[in-house]
Amino acid sequence: MANSSFPNVTALAEAALLERQSLPPELLEAETVRPSYDGLGLANVPALAMHWLGVDMMPTSITALPPFNPLLLENPAVTEAWEAWQQQDEINHVVLLIVDAFGYDQLQTVMADGDAPGLAIACGSPQAFFMPATSVFPSTTATALTSAATAHAPAQHGIMGTRAYVREVGNIVNFLRWTPGLSPTSTPYPDSQLNPDTFVPVPNLYLTLEDAGVDVGIVNWRNFRGSSVSRFTTGGAQAGKQGYVDYLTASDGFVQLRDRLLSLQEKSLQEKTKSFTHLYIPNLDSAAHRYGPLSPCYRAEVATLDFALKRELFEPLRGRSDIVLLLVADHGQRTIAPDKVLWLNHHPELTKCLCAPATGESQARFLHVRSGQEASAIAYIQTHLRDQFLVIPKDKAIHLGLFGLPEQPPTEEIGDRMGDLILIPQNGWSCFQHVGETKPEDCQTTLLGIHGGVTRAEMLIPFLAYRF
Repeated sequence: MANSSFPNVTALAEAALLERQSLPPELLEAETVRPSYDGLGLANVPALAMHWLGVDMMPTSITALPPFNPLLLENPAVTEAWEAWQQQDEINHVVLLIVDAFGYDQLQTVMADGDAPGLAIACGSPQAFFMPATSVFPSTTATALTSAATAHAPAQHGIMGTRAYVREVGNIVNFLRWTPGLSPTSTPYPDSQLNPDTFVPVPNLYLTLEDAGVDVGIVNWRNFRGSSVSRFTTGGAQAGKQGYVDYLTASDGFVQLRDRLLSLQEKSLQEKTKSFTHLYIPNLDSAAHRYGPLSPCYRAEVATLDFALKRELFEPLRGRSDIVLLLVADHGQRTIAPDKVLWLNHHPELTKCLCAPATGESQARFLHVRSGQEASAIAYIQTHLRDQFLVIPKDKAIHLGLFGLPEQPPTEEIGDRMGDLILIPQNGWSCFQHVGETKPEDCQTTLLGIHGGVTRAEMLIPFLAYRF
């Protein structure tokens, strides 16, 4: 792919993806994006990495998703660019770099504004193929990282958001902290009650690749070692234990990654070693939540990340074309509108229809409705919140393909985690709920950046395949 063709191919892919993944306009506002699970989303990226390394399927799962495939866009220029890029050289080493909250629109903006010159050069180089992809639904970290670790949709892996009702323990569970959502204690569940290692019912790519003889490693922030997310995304794999290398900063992580790749490539000259390495960077998400996406603080984090990528990876690994970097995000973010925040606490006629507090995300609220009260809940939302929120029954959301391929519905246990109704914001709104005795000051949020929904800013993520 010639350098001059980069903007054109990317723009063509973007237009085709948005047309293909648009949600019905009679349901949702413009510029909403349906997640792709059939070959153009984050959940398809791990299957692509396995395909390149000669491991074509999850042998124990009939619900594993197909590899990422730009040919589905049916655009001749995109097809030609993708096929030409794949034919440049064999691929022996794959790095999956997930940058939290580095949405496609945010990346395009910081490249255009000069905040990420290294990535701008990389995305436009002959060694690169760059286009947008979609996140999963809800477009939030726990759900997205599990899809990226398993090549399965949320409907199959069951991590349905940051917080979800888990029937097995009869409580709302915070999946990031592994703690009860309705309890005075912040103590995580013991393994004897809820074991992260066995909680996700589908295989992960780390164990699958290890069983196939691929050298697998994880480079991650030191505070995530042994965390619930690390455990339920790597269950049974050595990569989550002996193969786990922790870092202090993103720059440190890139150095650790570079040293691993150089060592593996030297080894592969004699033994034909193939490798897969996962690297996750959380900093941008924290900055975007606190200061807002594309704020000066967010841009400062991007600039730091960009410099480190160029200095520690792009330059020292130049010419090693059998090493491929797959740079993606788990989701993007959008700016919250302070005057468009709904607190369910202020709508007792609606909450009295519920048998539990709302779960999910501020941009994708799962409502657990009391028996016989679904019609009343829908009527209240349509009467009083019509311009702010769309309410979709769970079965319709599954049919629309929000949680996975429609022909692969969730199990009963996983279906319970979606609630009965999905409350999706429109026109820039968000939805929160304070649990317990409520004071006026409790119904406030300090977040400036949010995600979890289906707007373009949240749902579009970058897909950069880069040969060193």
